[in-house]
Amino acid sequence: MSDDVEPTNSEGKQGGQPPGWRFTRRKFLIGSAVAAGAVAAGGKLVDDTFLGGLQPAEAAAPPVVEQLVRTGHSNNCDGACGHLVHVADGKVKLVEGAPYDTTTIAGTTIPQAYPPRICLRGVSQLENLYSGDRIKYPYKRVGERGSGQWQRISWDEATSMIADNFKTIQAKNGKDSVWIAPYTGSLSVLEGVVGVGFRFASAIGAVAGDFEGDNEGDSSTPAGWNYVLVDPTNPSNGGGFFDGHESTDFLNSKVIVLWGNNVAETSIPDWRVMKDAQAQGATLVSIDPRFTATSAGSDAWLPIRPGTDAALADALINYIIQHRLYDAAYLQQFTVAPYLVNPKTKKWLRTKDVGLAGDDYVVVTAGGQVAAATGAKAPQLLGTHKAGALQAPTAMQVLADAVAAFTPDHAASLTDIPAADIVSLAKLWGTTHPVGIRAGFALSHWYYGDLTMQAMLTLQALTGNIGEHGGGVTTFAGGLTTLAFDLPAWWAPEGTTLFTVMEPMQACDAMLTGKPHPLRAAWFMVDNYAQQMSDRNKVVKALKSLDFLVVSDYVMSATADLADVVLPACTYMEKTDLLSSNSFYLQYMPTAVKPLWESKSDVDAVTLVAQKMGVGKYFDKTPDEYLTELLHIGDPAGADSTVTGLTWDQLRSGAPHMNMPTIPYVPFFNKEFPTKSGKIEFYVEMLVPYGQEVAAFKEPIEASPSNPLAKKYPLTFLSTHTKFRTHSQYCDLAWLNEITANGEGFLEINPKDAAARGLSEGQVVRVFNDRGEMKVLAKLTESIKPGVVNCYQGGWDTLAVKQYVEGHPNNLTHQLANPAQSVIPNFPSNAAYYDCLVQVEGA
Repeated sequence: MSDDVEPTNSEGKQGGQPPGWRFTRRKFLIGSAVAAGAVAAGGKLVDDTFLGGLQPAEAAAPPVVEQLVRTGHSNNCDGACGHLVHVADGKVKLVEGAPYDTTTIAGTTIPQAYPPRICLRGVSQLENLYSGDRIKYPYKRVGERGSGQWQRISWDEATSMIADNFKTIQAKNGKDSVWIAPYTGSLSVLEGVVGVGFRFASAIGAVAGDFEGDNEGDSSTPAGWNYVLVDPTNPSNGGGFFDGHESTDFLNSKVIVLWGNNVAETSIPDWRVMKDAQAQGATLVSIDPRFTATSAGSDAWLPIRPGTDAALADALINYIIQHRLYDAAYLQQFTVAPYLVNPKTKKWLRTKDVGLAGDDYVVVTAGGQVAAATGAKAPQLLGTHKAGALQAPTAMQVLADAVAAFTPDHAASLTDIPAADIVSLAKLWGTTHPVGIRAGFALSHWYYGDLTMQAMLTLQALTGNIGEHGGGVTTFAGGLTTLAFDLPAWWAPEGTTLFTVMEPMQACDAMLTGKPHPLRAAWFMVDNYAQQMSDRNKVVKALKSLDFLVVSDYVMSATADLADVVLPACTYMEKTDLLSSNSFYLQYMPTAVKPLWESKSDVDAVTLVAQKMGVGKYFDKTPDEYLTELLHIGDPAGADSTVTGLTWDQLRSGAPHMNMPTIPYVPFFNKEFPTKSGKIEFYVEMLVPYGQEVAAFKEPIEASPSNPLAKKYPLTFLSTHTKFRTHSQYCDLAWLNEITANGEGFLEINPKDAAARGLSEGQVVRVFNDRGEMKVLAKLTESIKPGVVNCYQGGWDTLAVKQYVEGHPNNLTHQLANPAQSVIPNFPSNAAYYDCLVQVEGA
C-alpha cells in the first residue's frame, strides 16, 4: 500500500485532507485480498507489497530470522485472546492465536486451560497496524470545529497547546472544568478503561470518566447485579463491582441460557465453550428477538418481544414457586427468603420491633415462633405471620405475591412467547441443576435493564444456582480483574487527590448547562464518544460547546473530527502494557514493533503534557516499572492473593492464570455474599423508594405498545453488535469489509413490516423519530420479529467515511436514565439504546 497521500499540505496551510483520509483505491482492495488469502492459507507470510508504503523494499535482502512475540489483544472485545505476533525485519508478518499457561501463578494445574483462540478481527490486526487510515502525526484544527481543516504540527507544539489550554481553563473555571475521559476502546491496564488518564486527572485535579467502563450503556445490568449481591455502602466493596463465572465453567452446566447474548458473533472464542458443553449433553436455550447464529446453534430459540425479559423471568419464578420446584434448603441458608418484611414501611422487620433483643432480622421457625434470624433452623419461607402487632410476610411471600399475575398465559401476552414454551422452560429450570445464564449487554440497553438482572438473579437464587459451578449469571467472564492491581496507588500517587468521576451522560449536561459544575475542556482516549454515546445530536452539540477538545486515536473517528488537537496513538502492538480482562490470565503485552510514523502511546503522550503542567514527577517511570508497582511484583506482602508469587519471568514467558479460590472461577463459591445481611438479597430494601424492592416487570420507558408514542412510531429500534467490528473499531479494514458489503450498514426488517410500508429489499429507507433520523439500506429477513427493526451499531459516520447512507443509529436514541441505579455509586446511569421507538418509510 502506498503512503503517498499526505493528509495536509506540506506548508501547513489551511485546508487539505483530514488526518487519516480514507483511500478509495481499487488497487489497495485487490492487494489486501491477496494478503488476506495468504493468512488464510495458514503459514505463508503476508506479501511485502502490503507493507511497502512504510519503507522501500530491499532488493535481494538476506533472509531474516522471524521473532515470535506473545501479546494480548486488548481492544474492547469479550475474547481477551492471546496473540502470537510474527515479526521479521521490524515488520509484523502474521498474527495467530497464542497458547495459555496450564497452571496458575502458584503452580496449581488448570483442568480446562484456554486453547489458542482468534477470530477474523484478530487476524486483521495486521492490516489495522499498517492501515493507510492511521493518524500519522499530531494535528491542530485551523478551520471551524468539525470543518475537517487541519494543520500538521510537532509533538512539542501539540503538548504545549494542551498544557496551556488546560491550565488557562482550570484557572478560569475551576480544576473540575477539565474532563479526562478514557474508555473501553482498550481493556489493558496502563492504557484504557483503568489507564493512565485517571492518574493524570488526579495529578491535575480534573474530573475523569467512568473507570468501570459501563455507563455509556452497559451499566443497568451491573447495577441490578449489585442490588442483589453487593452492599454498595460498604467501603470494602468500592462502590460496587461486577463479576462472572470463568468461561470454561459453562462446561459444568446442564442447561445454558443465552439470554440476549449472541455469543457466536460477539464473543466468538467463547462459542466454542458453549458448543463443547452442548456436545457433553448440556441444553442450549437462546432468548432473543432475532434469529441469530447463536439461536441457530442452540437447542431452543425463544423469540421474545424486546424489553420484556423480566416478564419472562417473573413467569418462570411464579411457576417454580407455585409448583414448589425451588431449592428450599438453599433459600433458607443463603438468601433473605425467610426474613419478615414490615408491611407498613416495606423495610426489614427487626427483632427490636417485635420485642426481641438485639437488632437482628426476624424469621418464623418451623414451629411457628417469631425469632431472630441468626441461628434459626429451617425458618418458614412463605406465608404472612403475626409478629408483635403486625402481620408480616416473608420476603419470599412478597415475591410470590408480586409475580402471581405472571401466569404462562399472561406472560405469553407480554413476551410473545407461547405459554407452552414458558412452562417447558420453567420445568427444565426447576428440575435440572445446574443452570447457567450467559446474559448479553443487550439486556443492559434498556431503561429497566437493572430490573431484568434483578429478576434473573432471583430466579437463580430460587433454584440454588448462585455460587455453584455451572450456574450463576455471567456477562463478562470475570470482567476486568481489578483485584489483582493496586489501582488506588496507580490512579492517585502520593501527593495527589483521587479524581472525581464525571459519568458520560452527566458530562453532556455539564457541558451544556454548567451543572453540576462547568465542563469546558475534555481529552478523549480510546473513546469514540461523539458517535457511540446515545442521543448523538445532544452529544455533538455538547462537544461543540467546549472551549478545547483533545482526542488521542489511531484513526480519524467522529470524535476526532470535532477536536482542536488530534494526537496519533499507537495500536496494541506498538506499546507495552498488560491485559487482564474477560479471563483470569495475565497477558503481558511487550512492544512488538516500534511505533509507526509519529504515533505515541497514551502513557508517553500524557507524560509530555504532565511535564509541561508541572506534574511530571508522577509520570517518571517505564511501563514495566508501573506494572511492577501495580502488581507488587517482588513484594509478596503488598500483592493481592490472586497474584502472590508472580515473577517477571512468569509474566514474560507466557500467560499465567491468577490464583483464584476455585478453578474454573465461580463468584461466591464459598457462599459468602458482601451484602448487608450476608445473604442473597433478592428483596432489595434500598429500592423501596423506587418501587423495585422485588423484580416485578415494568414496561419499557419508551419501546412499549402501551406508550401513546407507539401510534406515531410503532417499531422497536435495536442497534445490535456485529462480528465484523468491535463497536466502531476496524470499520476501515478491507479484509473485514470484503465480507460485509464494503462495510455498508443496513436495516433488518421483517417482510410483513416492509410490505405494510411498500418497502423492498435493498431500498434506501428513512428511519426516524422526534430525536433524529438516518437513512440506510433495507434488508428484509424473517430472522427478526415483526414490530422490531435492527441496524448494526458502530459503522462510521465521519467527515471522510459514511457507512450508512446518511446519519447513524445514535441519532435516534435517548439519554433517559432510571434513577434507581443511583443507589450503586459505580453504575448510576445508563444509556438505554434499545428502549427506542421509530418509524420507517421509503426515502
